[in-house]
Amino acid sequence: MESAPTILYKTNKRVIQKVGVVSAGKVMAVLYLVFGFLIGGLYGLMFLMLSVFGSTLAATDPAFSDFASLGVGGGVAASLALVICLPVFYGIIGFIGGVIMAAVYNVAARFVGGLELEVE
Repeated sequence: MESAPTILYKTNKRVIQKVGVVSAGKVMAVLYLVFGFLIGGLYGLMFLMLSVFGSTLAATDPAFSDFASLGVGGGVAASLALVICLPVFYGIIGFIGGVIMAAVYNVAARFVGGLELEVE
């Protein structure tokens, strides 16, 4: 009986000893900016729907007449503000978080030797 041929895989192990702090901050800023657009869009849509619902409710029920002055325009303004402001805010927070985490990684990698990756 013939045995199966032995295949030897050559692996290269690499260790990430240091991460570029500004580079990590830029990558995280872009990722968080994308998440900010998604979340800002969802919240903006929610505010827009609630403002339409609130204006309709205020027009039909006198108990909610205080909300009639906001109208749909207030919901549109809040929606636009969320779609514009949340991504910017998320991007800034992502950059700051990326810089802090890269700096912490660099300090920790000095003590424990870094993150080991296996590449082909």
